[in-house]
Amino acid sequence: MLPILMLISILLLLALGVPIAFSLGITAVLFLILYSDIPLVLIIQQVYLGTNSFPLLAIPLFMLAGSLMNHGGISNRLINFALSIIGMVRGGLGMVNVLASVFFGAITGTSAGASAAVGQIMIPAMKEKGYSPSFSAAVTSAGSSLGIIIPPSVPMILYGSISGLSVASLFLTGIPIGIGIAIGFLIVVYIISAKKKYDFKEEPFSWGLIFRTFISALPALLVPVAIMGGILTGFATPTESAAIAVICGIVAGIIYKQLTWKGFIQALNESVINTALVMLIVATAKILGFSFSALGIGQMMMEPLLKFSDNPIMLMLIASLILFIGGFIFDGTVMVLVIVPLFLPLVEATAIDPLQFAMVVIIVWAIGQQTPPVASGLYITTAIAQVSMLQVSRYNIWFILVFFVALIGMIFIPDVMLYIPKMIIP
Repeated sequence: MLPILMLISILLLLALGVPIAFSLGITAVLFLILYSDIPLVLIIQQVYLGTNSFPLLAIPLFMLAGSLMNHGGISNRLINFALSIIGMVRGGLGMVNVLASVFFGAITGTSAGASAAVGQIMIPAMKEKGYSPSFSAAVTSAGSSLGIIIPPSVPMILYGSISGLSVASLFLTGIPIGIGIAIGFLIVVYIISAKKKYDFKEEPFSWGLIFRTFISALPALLVPVAIMGGILTGFATPTESAAIAVICGIVAGIIYKQLTWKGFIQALNESVINTALVMLIVATAKILGFSFSALGIGQMMMEPLLKFSDNPIMLMLIASLILFIGGFIFDGTVMVLVIVPLFLPLVEATAIDPLQFAMVVIIVWAIGQQTPPVASGLYITTAIAQVSMLQVSRYNIWFILVFFVALIGMIFIPDVMLYIPKMIIP
């Protein structure tokens, strides 16, 4: 009964327009006061402990790096490079949209940064070429979610901070899975383009054009190489790699001569605001998680699942369903910080690979970004394309299906899905 009352309290506060961070904090404090005798000073301590984590320092740095790249002329060059590679095939501009999201996601670590940067350029360009505005928004929205699967990934940093898993191993696991999902997106774009007769071909294939656009985009492309190279060689931790990414963003902006002092200040402002939003949720989610532990709610919720402890697949399916439902209600940050810790003891007690469960969580998070009412990925692209969420969902459902295929594969054939990461991870 108590978990249901807490959920009703959170939903009621959200319905009244209370921000999610305050809804979590108010609910946690209220129920701790009513149902426990824990000193309030411990609540303040939990707020501090929730954010006092060295790996979490990577979040503001990666956000700053993404903002610097956006203000430094990176987006156009990455898109031009993608255009030279695949722009000559049917639905080429839609495929360029996906590739641009892969490139930009490998720099920003967030879906919001990728959808805003890519969407502002690609959606108007696709509409001008004759693509449906709703299809253009759907491609951009789905592609933006690759930003949380392909490293550097802010959600993976958050997951690592609560699970104790190495962020480097999470990053390495996300690379082949993200690329596989991106290939699925390219297939969807091609099929829809063929059906809708979007036979718009851009530049003819030319090695010279590829070389020129590659050289132009090289400073941007070196950022993910520097990040992952530093992690793989042991030269830098993910947090230190985030600092390197910031330096690369500044250098790239100077090389391109597009990062002005005003743009630099705007990048700082954006990263501070976005970091504050995330970290406030992290802090209040920590209080809610503490209240779950103090009131025994975690045990109440997990007890029915203990009978499936000898059936990892069934446990994963139930966990995915709960996370999926949670994704309809909460932002992915809240879902990971509040719901996931309840499952971690079960994961440790069964034969489930911790990396397998981590990727299931991240993929479900990506699905949640594409499914209303939360649908953070859709809000930005529908605003840019000036279309309704319902119109976009007609196309977006096919991209969500690709995510579901990856999710089912991760649950039923983890050895196949994790084969390449296991070869790379030391």
